[in-house]
Amino acid sequence: MNRVILFFLLLSVHLFSQEFGMGLLLDDTLYASRPLSVKLMRGDYANLPASFSLKEYAPTPGYQGASGTCAAWSAVYGGKTILEAIKNRWTSKEINDNCFSPSFVYNQVRKSDGCSQGVSLISVLDFLKENGVVKYSDFGFECEREVKPTEKDAAKSFKILEYRTIADYKLEHKSSFIKKSLSENKPIIAAIDCPNSFRSAKDLWQPDSSEYKNWFQGHGITIVGYDDKKLGGAFEVLNSWGTAWGKEGFTWIRYSDFDFFCRYAFELIDPEPENRQPILSGSLLFREDNGDEMKLIQSGGVFETVKNYPTGTLFELRISNDEPAYVYAFATDITLTVTKIFPSEANVSAYLPYKKNNIAIPDEDSYAMLDDTKGVTYYVFLYSKEKLEFDKLVKDFELSSGGFSKRFESVFGKMSIEPKNISFDKLEKLKFRSLYTSEKKVVPVIVKINHK
Repeated sequence: MNRVILFFLLLSVHLFSQEFGMGLLLDDTLYASRPLSVKLMRGDYANLPASFSLKEYAPTPGYQGASGTCAAWSAVYGGKTILEAIKNRWTSKEINDNCFSPSFVYNQVRKSDGCSQGVSLISVLDFLKENGVVKYSDFGFECEREVKPTEKDAAKSFKILEYRTIADYKLEHKSSFIKKSLSENKPIIAAIDCPNSFRSAKDLWQPDSSEYKNWFQGHGITIVGYDDKKLGGAFEVLNSWGTAWGKEGFTWIRYSDFDFFCRYAFELIDPEPENRQPILSGSLLFREDNGDEMKLIQSGGVFETVKNYPTGTLFELRISNDEPAYVYAFATDITLTVTKIFPSEANVSAYLPYKKNNIAIPDEDSYAMLDDTKGVTYYVFLYSKEKLEFDKLVKDFELSSGGFSKRFESVFGKMSIEPKNISFDKLEKLKFRSLYTSEKKVVPVIVKINHK
């Protein structure tokens, strides 16, 4: 009996003596240039599963100790490992054997030696995207270790494709956007302002109402699932404080608490598997404000309105894709001056990573409108599997010589898939499907609105 009591006393001392480091920088200026996600149409967030979990793909929770390395633990050890496990269908042992190294990334983004200083999630995510990472088995949790050139070369095989901001502190209700990402097999890396009660969280973190204030204590966590029926709705998170914290290293956070304490939440996106069939697929909708679709005549990849529309005509414009793709759109007219339609803002990501994405231009509650320039208004849509230098391309278009067709061919011709290799739906003319190659990687769709 005395031995049992002594064992539990020693265990309690161990648990309470554990150091729980944080270290995530929350300075908003560090996140000013973060890539943003476009808001999808409301229907895309409806009818989500009542619960969803990526926990089976998560590694055993690690322990950052007193260090300031949580940004790397959450994004690299947590998020990147989960993506790789999903892609390779790893089991629990395979996941732990192949998890990724937080130190490899942290040691290269920190500003000085040692592991006490914090870093931003942006610095970690940018590094993952540009440089990649190596496995924990090849680069352990070692603060003083320098990275070798051979290790940097090996890391290039494990980059993420993109990351996007799914929610930030300005968004009052974040749960629908987080749930959508998780249900699409995208882990979420969250930056929270962490009150002291989080250190003693068990199966559920229950902050006191007095803690609803600014703490200026940044901490990075990995969201691995949600359940609408648990505690009125909650997210399950993977932490980096070891398996003695929470419930074996995980805890649940109610949606309402997450809404308050989350500063930023990012979605991680992996490259598509190399053996996947190279498909581009999507659709467009042009519909007058009275509900009638604009009738079109097709000639190759060009669609022209049957009737002429007067200045001031209001219409709905919707862009959809049925396979993950980079999507770009611009408009021009007889002046050949370009207006970017999507993305219209510099920081908005053109990558639409879900199996189905629906976007309303300019938004779901507004119409597009024909301006005062009569003649022809052109809408150009580009679906690509590779990121395009969109700003440069539209500038080249404006600086080219000749009319619309000549300029389009000059700038976009070499990268565009020929119309004969694009299958357009006979009933829904603006719906298409096509295979692509490394040389011909863009499906162009042009809509000409006759404007009287």
